[in-house]
Amino acid sequence: MSIRVMTRVWDSSKHHSSALLLLLAVADFADDGGWAFPGVDTLAKKIRLGERQTQNLLRVLETSGELVVQINAGPHGTNLYWVHVGGVQSP
Repeated sequence: MSIRVMTRVWDSSKHHSSALLLLLAVADFADDGGWAFPGVDTLAKKIRLGERQTQNLLRVLETSGELVVQINAGPHGTNLYWVHVGGVQSP
């Protein structure tokens, strides 16, 4: 868990409601560089939504540029996420 990344999300994200909650959930799993690799099912449980809704929100966050998603790049084939808010340089 990275308090730094979560603080950047709270301070800089333009999202509201479920999208903000999902970005905070990813940040909760992230290291200080903003990298995380939770499964979609894990994120869905954490934000109390279905997996399909969670996948749709991930696309919203990715489209906005606040979340970078690398498909199957994490351990055991999970997606690798990079929380990109608050003026952080790209990986």
